[in-house]
Amino acid sequence: MSENMGGKVALALVRPHRYRAVYQIMLRDEPIGEIELDHIAWRSGEAELKISIHEEELHNHGYGTKAVVALLDQAFSKMSLNRVYLRVHANNSIAIRCYEKAGFRKEGRLSRLTEWDTLEEIFLMGITKTQFLNNAQKESQAV
Repeated sequence: MSENMGGKVALALVRPHRYRAVYQIMLRDEPIGEIELDHIAWRSGEAELKISIHEEELHNHGYGTKAVVALLDQAFSKMSLNRVYLRVHANNSIAIRCYEKAGFRKEGRLSRLTEWDTLEEIFLMGITKTQFLNNAQKESQAV
């Protein structure tokens, strides 16, 4: 079991795979969610980030942001990836705020028709290794 500390949370690797790495988000030795890198493309150095904090009362405490930052550190420093991207529903303001605090930027948007004939909007967000390292450097200089 691999662990990476991210402030108040730790990431514990639970399902490693060539094209996917799934971690439990641990808070005081209790799992509170999962975060993963999926569709890992080793040649291009890219992967898709997915995260879920299970209990709604644990939202808005910074645990997701800390987990995302810890996973980005793992992706860029240990796995040598160059870019991490994600998809998020446009109406999920809590998640968007989390991703922006971790350094992600909006790169595009998709609209699709749901099975109930309603239009759903998805934002595409991404961060490069250089952007992440620059953000980390700025934060360390601010302390």
